[in-house]
Amino acid sequence: MTMWIGRPGHLRAFKEAATTFDRSPESGTTEFRSLAGGVTTWTPQIRPRRLKLAWQNMLPDDLAHLDRLARRVDGPGPVAVIDPASANWLLPSQALGVIGTHGASAWSGSMVSTGGTQNPNAPVNPYGPMSVVLNAPAAASDLVYNAPGATGYPVAPGMTVSWWAPSLAAIAAELRLLWYRADGTALTSASSTVQVDRPIQRAVPAEAAYVRPVVRLRAGLTTRTPIGPAVLRLAAPGDSELRIASRQALGVTAQQGRTPLNQYSPGTGTTLTDVGGVAHITVPGADGSVEWVGGGTTPGFPVLPGRLITFTNSHAAVKWCGFTFFDAAGSFAGMALETNTATVPAGAASVVPHLQYGTIAAPTPIGTSSLMVWDPAPALPAGEGGAFYSVTDYGQSVRPGQLHSRDASLELVEVTHAVG
Repeated sequence: MTMWIGRPGHLRAFKEAATTFDRSPESGTTEFRSLAGGVTTWTPQIRPRRLKLAWQNMLPDDLAHLDRLARRVDGPGPVAVIDPASANWLLPSQALGVIGTHGASAWSGSMVSTGGTQNPNAPVNPYGPMSVVLNAPAAASDLVYNAPGATGYPVAPGMTVSWWAPSLAAIAAELRLLWYRADGTALTSASSTVQVDRPIQRAVPAEAAYVRPVVRLRAGLTTRTPIGPAVLRLAAPGDSELRIASRQALGVTAQQGRTPLNQYSPGTGTTLTDVGGVAHITVPGADGSVEWVGGGTTPGFPVLPGRLITFTNSHAAVKWCGFTFFDAAGSFAGMALETNTATVPAGAASVVPHLQYGTIAAPTPIGTSSLMVWDPAPALPAGEGGAFYSVTDYGQSVRPGQLHSRDASLELVEVTHAVG
C-alpha cells in the first residue's frame, strides 16, 4: 500500500511501507469519580485521529521530504495525508447522507434540505437524513460534496480516484469529478453520463491538488430524494464490479407513447386519442391527469417493497408526477404525490404512476416515458474525512557505522488548521 504525505500540490508517495503504523482516533474521554463511587465521563465533541509511523533504512529522498515537513521549512500549514487504509475519504455525514455535525454545509446546492422540520427546542438528530429537493429545474443541478475548510479532497497526479453515489443513480444525469490546482483555481473535470449505476474511476491529471465529487441531477424532476450513502477513495480492484441493478418496468409501446390506449387511464377533463398508432392527449381545461395502468388484469406494474422507483415523461405540459401503490390482492397500499421518485412501501406489489397536466388545447403526442425500478444501494464503507494533519513529533536516528542509513518516526494529529 502506498501512502502520500505532503502539502497539497506537493504530495509524495512513500512506497516503502512503514514498519509500524498506528492510526487510532483520540478518545479524549475524562473520568470524574464522586466520593460515593459514581462515575461521570466527559468527551470532547471533536475526536481527532492520530497517525504514528516509523520506517527503517528510509530512502534518502523520502527522508529529505519528511524532514522538511516536520521542521516546517516551508511554513506552518497543515499536511495532507492520503491514507491507503481509509476506505472512504468523505466526511462521516457525507458517507451516510445524514445531517451529522456539518449539516447542509457538507454539500453545495440550493436543493439540499434536511429530511424533515427540526424541532428548535430539541437537539438536532445527527442521523436525520439529508435530501435533495427538486422543483422541475429547467437545467441540470449540481450537488457538490464539500471538504470543509479546504478547496477539496487532496489528491496527487498518478492516483486513480473512484467516486460513487448509488442512492442518487435514479435521478442522476452524471457523476463528475472537479479537479483544482494547489492555489484553488479550477483545472478541469471528468464525468460519466452513462454509468451512474456504477462508480466513476478517473486518473488524477497533472497539476491537480484537490478534487470535488459532484452528482449532476437531471432537469425537469419534481422530487424529494434522500441523498443516501456515497464513497470517494483511491480506486480499489473491486470498484469495477460494483453495480446498482435497475430494470425498465414499462413495455416498449408505453415507453414510446404508442397505442393501445388501454395502457393509459385518463382522468376527468382529459381525452386520449389514437392518431396513427400514437397516443395523443388533450386537456381543454386547466387541469388533467393520466395514469399508466399497464393494460393487464393487475393494476400497474410489479414492484418489490424497499425498491426506489423513478417515473419520467417528456411532455412539456406535465405539472407533477405521483404514484399509487397496490398490494397483491389489488387493494390500495399507499401513495406518493408530487414526486418523480418514491420508495415502494411495505406490502406493495404493484405501482400505477400518474401525471398531472396543465392545459393542452390541441391533441399532442403523450410523449416518451420511463419507469425505472432500482435495487437498494449496497453497503458502503464509513467515511473518515480528516485528510489534514499537523506534525506533532518527529524522530531521526543514525545507526552506528552506517551514516547514510536512517530510521525515522513521525506522529501527526488530525487538524482543521495549523499555526506555528
